[in-house]
Amino acid sequence: MRVGVVGATGYVGSELLRWIALHPELELAAAVSRSHAGEAVADVVPSLLGIVDLPLLPMEPAGLAELDVVFLATPHGAAAPIAAELGGVGWVVDCSADHRHVPGWVYGQPEWAAASLGDARRIAAPGCFATALTLGLAPLVAAGIVRGTAMITAATGSTGSGAEPSQGTHHPLRAVNLRGYKVLAHQHEPEVKTFLASLGNAPELAFVPLSAPIDRGILASLLVPVGGDAVSAVARAYEGAPLVRIRKGSPELRHVRGTAFADLSVQQRGDVVSVLVAIDNLGKGAAAQAVQALNLSLGLPADLGLRVAAATP
Repeated sequence: MRVGVVGATGYVGSELLRWIALHPELELAAAVSRSHAGEAVADVVPSLLGIVDLPLLPMEPAGLAELDVVFLATPHGAAAPIAAELGGVGWVVDCSADHRHVPGWVYGQPEWAAASLGDARRIAAPGCFATALTLGLAPLVAAGIVRGTAMITAATGSTGSGAEPSQGTHHPLRAVNLRGYKVLAHQHEPEVKTFLASLGNAPELAFVPLSAPIDRGILASLLVPVGGDAVSAVARAYEGAPLVRIRKGSPELRHVRGTAFADLSVQQRGDVVSVLVAIDNLGKGAAAQAVQALNLSLGLPADLGLRVAAATP
């Protein structure tokens, strides 16, 4: 399968290049960048030196039409007009928010929408926070045991804000600091509730995102009132899920950094369950999950090309 990535030099785009280069069934054939067209990929993304030997191309939909798969790693709002010009491409996977829950597009949550992905040709990858929250809540919703509002706090790294510098990602303001933002008003809440409603009765969410002094990763803490055995519900839900790992102790970001894995831990006391979820926001929260969804659409094993361990001391 000949694959192209639009927005190849952003954080998600360069992460896509890395995963596609590792994949045994995908050939990276085109890397598109409006701001760096004409330069070599490895000159803009030095970590890919010796791995991706391609020039960065300008945005020309006619050239992309010759590909089998196109990933869109553009800013929100920019993907929709590009996708509209890619009607001849077999598979389009949008990593932005432009097509989530849009008719004709399949929401690419691999653990919970695998059946829909089997026939998908237009895939909308979930958001990073949405991925962490959905993985924690979906087993409880599907089991019908949620009994009230899910109370959620989740810390995220600065790469979640994209490559364009901003006050939220400026290192002197972010380092040695922790702060909340978009409290009870994060844009991923409706996305999570919409998808959970397809599995059962979606609970209300009280979500407090935290801006953490790290570059990548999400650690989400969910406290959910339940009326049943939540520990068993989560274990059953992810039995056989190759990229979800259930841990006995707290998940740690260093164990998922640079990987496609999601690590969960579950502890219940009476009618309250704590679910901790750790993902790499650029991996399982974006690029690696997009490749995982494509795998399912192509009839390949979900984890093909994605079983990479984190580099830890």
